[in-house]
Amino acid sequence: MSYAAVAQQGLKAVEESDWNKAVEKLSEALKSSQNPAWLIARSKALAGLGRPDASLADADLAWHAAVQRSKRELMASAQYRRGVAYFQLKQYANADYCLLHCMRLTKGGPAVPREDPCLRYVDGDGFWTRSADEATRAAQEEEAGKKKLSDALAGSGESDAVRAQMREWRMASTIAIQALKAMEKLPADDPARKLTTTLIPERKDLVNHAPDKVTSGESAATKENVAPAKAAPAAAPAVPKAVDPNEPPFRMQDFQSDRNISVSIFSKGVDKEKLQVQFSETSVHLDPLVYSNGEQKEFHLNLWGEIDPSNSKYIVTPNKVELTLAKKTLGKWPAVQSDGAPKKAPLPKPEVAAAVPVDSSAPKAADTKPTVYPTSSRTGPKNWDQVGAEENSDDEKDVNAFFKKLYKGATPEQQRAMMKSFTESNGTSLSTNWDDVKDKTVATVPPDGVEAKKWD
Repeated sequence: MSYAAVAQQGLKAVEESDWNKAVEKLSEALKSSQNPAWLIARSKALAGLGRPDASLADADLAWHAAVQRSKRELMASAQYRRGVAYFQLKQYANADYCLLHCMRLTKGGPAVPREDPCLRYVDGDGFWTRSADEATRAAQEEEAGKKKLSDALAGSGESDAVRAQMREWRMASTIAIQALKAMEKLPADDPARKLTTTLIPERKDLVNHAPDKVTSGESAATKENVAPAKAAPAAAPAVPKAVDPNEPPFRMQDFQSDRNISVSIFSKGVDKEKLQVQFSETSVHLDPLVYSNGEQKEFHLNLWGEIDPSNSKYIVTPNKVELTLAKKTLGKWPAVQSDGAPKKAPLPKPEVAAAVPVDSSAPKAADTKPTVYPTSSRTGPKNWDQVGAEENSDDEKDVNAFFKKLYKGATPEQQRAMMKSFTESNGTSLSTNWDDVKDKTVATVPPDGVEAKKWD
């Protein structure tokens, strides 16, 4: 079997959250080619196994490999994995720093700017100064701006690209906010508050990481590459399953709306009279659950976002415990757990999630997206607020077509300028000159006879 085919097996294992198999297959493939996408995937698998140091080493090497191949999207992904690894290591300043660079790259920034814009958050003693509130405001502003641009580009291929960019930015932003909130709970002089990493990571040699254990489903390709004399150590790994914070020993399934997220923890035979469930803003503690080996012990679920404990609840059935968590802030979570690894039950896409509420307290579609509904139309979702207005002027159609064509043919820097000028001016100005708009707020310039008003 070719190394590329082995790599595909590894990538599929990552999608299925089979971390051990992923590490095994990707390690084999990486001996032949240090493909940045494979390094990023193995970094993710190692994070899933609770091995952040190894995950960080792969992410660092992936960044260098992506730069060599001029793959901007993989540079951003490598910085994202660096941020997740530092978050797992509880180095919160380093985590936010890397995630900021990930977000900057998704918006078209240079791989290595002449002056590092993120260093403005470092004080004279090397401590990180960005706050969780500042990160939250930035996230809200970004969401609003991207929503305007996505609506303006609706029906063009570029709208899909904007949505993909929004998802990447949102994932990094979510972890960054979590990291900053954790950092703010630490003493002012805690080492986790200091920035100790750099934009360009240290380059080290590739390490051939082994999976945590050899599974019964070991592939023929692996057996062909392992000498019989090496089979004995297979019994050595005795790492308890419970030490893996990202992969509980029971299946989990989640569904969500903008206001609630429902989590089913499949644990058979839980005594509902004995079970104690404690909700906090960032976690849920259950004691005891029944593990796959029959042992009854506690389980702690760290959450991606914050919840309202007073409005969260649970029920116990013969086969599972069902949690209904009330989100503190409206919006979609990229995952349930705070480790950043996607679950086997994928989350709904942002543009259609409002149409699939899963519990009686979830908002109706009209609560969140009153005018845009899912569609199989080739032209994308229909904005019903514009029905009629779309037919009033052929000139308006020509302008929209021109705008889409201009954006599609622009360079990443020109697209950044267009996005910034369009959103900051509330759609009244459009510039393709980044140098002209990067250091200022683009003012709203309404047409003659129209007054611009600020809506609170």
